[in-house]
Amino acid sequence: KIFESFYHAFHGIKVGLSSQRNLRIHFTATPCVVVLGLVLQIDMASWLALVLVMAMVISTEFLNTALEHLVDIAAEGQYRYAARCAKDTAAAAVLTASVAAIATGLIVFLPRLLARIYS
Repeated sequence: KIFESFYHAFHGIKVGLSSQRNLRIHFTATPCVVVLGLVLQIDMASWLALVLVMAMVISTEFLNTALEHLVDIAAEGQYRYAARCAKDTAAAAVLTASVAAIATGLIVFLPRLLARIYS
């Protein structure tokens, strides 16, 4: 059963990555952040903050994708204002997580980058 659970989870990753452009962008940004953290030798607290916001953004993207699929099923191809609102608020959750991740990245990286530039 545990292997089946992992199978379904990885299938969900495949579905998300194949259908969601923004998720692919976030998956691409993640190793870039890790490399920058390694190059700048950030401390443990900074790593923790970055890992948490990266996970938060990717998780909200997956939840947004799942909600979009469910709303599409429920709407049966018809426009419904409530369906639009559900999708828009789920997208707002991703936006909120992304803004928090950008702010965290700036807090962690900007002082270190400026120190390297002006030293």
